Amino acid sequence: MTSPLEHAIFEQNDPGMPKEQDLEKLKDISRDILEPKNTLVDLIPRIVELKDLLEKYTLLKMTPEVSLTEGRTLLDSGMAVSPLVAAICAREVFRSAAFIKGVGAAVQDAAHNDRPVRVLYAGCGPFALLVLPLMAVFSPQQVVFTLIDIHPESLRCVRHLIDDFGFSGHVVEYVCADASRYEIPPDSIPDVIVSETMNVCLGKEPQVSIARRLLAQAPNARMVPEAVSVEVCLLDPLKEFAPIDPAQEGQFIEPVRDRIYLGKVFELDAQNIKRWADITEDSLPAASVTVPDSVLQRYQMRLLTRIVVYGKIRLDDYDSSLNLPQRLPGKPTFAGGEILQFHYKLGAYPGLDFEVVN
Repeated sequence: MTSPLEHAIFEQNDPGMPKEQDLEKLKDISRDILEPKNTLVDLIPRIVELKDLLEKYTLLKMTPEVSLTEGRTLLDSGMAVSPLVAAICAREVFRSAAFIKGVGAAVQDAAHNDRPVRVLYAGCGPFALLVLPLMAVFSPQQVVFTLIDIHPESLRCVRHLIDDFGFSGHVVEYVCADASRYEIPPDSIPDVIVSETMNVCLGKEPQVSIARRLLAQAPNARMVPEAVSVEVCLLDPLKEFAPIDPAQEGQFIEPVRDRIYLGKVFELDAQNIKRWADITEDSLPAASVTVPDSVLQRYQMRLLTRIVVYGKIRLDDYDSSLNLPQRLPGKPTFAGGEILQFHYKLGAYPGLDFEVVN
C-alpha cells in the first residue's frame, strides 16, 4: 500500500525509442555532469533532466499501484532493494551527481593506451544510473561495462534503455547474480569497481559484503565509493534541527550545530578490506569510543555517515538520505564515562552494533 507521498512522486512512463533530440540532450547532460568545474549544486537541474529522461524511456512500471517493497530480495548479505526503489534513488540529486562524477573520474584515472577501461557495476538497477552518462560521452574503445543485478526485471529494463540509446557496444555482459557471491572471470578483471548498494550507516544492504568479495578478486581496482565511514558524535537536536525563520525562507543560512565528536568507529575502504581478508567470522572489527564523564542533558548521541565517492568528491551531512544522522541501535541513554565497543555485523541483517565494556 503506497502512502500519499509515494503517490506524489510517481509518474506514468512513456517508453519508446529515444528521439534524436533526446539522445543529444542525454549527451549534453552527461558532459555537464562529468565536467570537473561543475559543482554538485550546479548540477541540480541537470540531474533532474537526466532522471526525467530515464523515467520517460524506461520499461519499469512506475505507477502509484506499485509497492516500493515489491520485488526486493533478502540475501544472506543484506537486503537488495526492489527495482523501483533503485530507480527512485535517481531523484536524490547530490547523491546521483556525486557518484556519476566519481565513476567518471575513476575511469579517466584508469585509462589504458592499449584497451578500454573495464568497469564492473554491481547493483546496476533498472537505469545503470552511475554509468549510462559515461556511455554517452566515452566510446566503447575507451570504456566497457559488466552490469550485475540480482533482479531479472532490472536487467530487462536496463538492457532496453542501453539498446534504445544506442550504447549496446559498451556492455560486455549483463549478469543476473548476487554480487556478494560473484566470481569474476580471470580474463575480465575490472579496473574500476562500482557498487552503490548501501543504506545510511552501512546498515541493511550488502555494500560491505559486495565490496569485500569483489575487491578480493581485483585488488588493484579503483573502488567507487572509495571510502564510507561512520562516526559518533553528541549533538544538540534543538540546534541541529531548528526550524527556519519564515523571514529567512529561501535564503542560505549556515547551520549552527552544537556537536561533540567522539571519533570514527568504522570505515569501509580498500585498506581495511585487505586487512579483513582472513576474517571468516560473522562480524568485522570496529573502534571504541568513550562517552564524556559529564554529558549535558541537551546532547544526544548520533551516528554520522561520511562518503568519499572518489578523490575530492564527497557526500557529507544531509547531502543525501545516506548522510542523515542516526540514533544508535536501541536508542540507548548514557550517564557518562561508558566505553562503547563497536563491531560490524555481517549476514542477512548487516550493520553496526556495540556493547558497553565497562
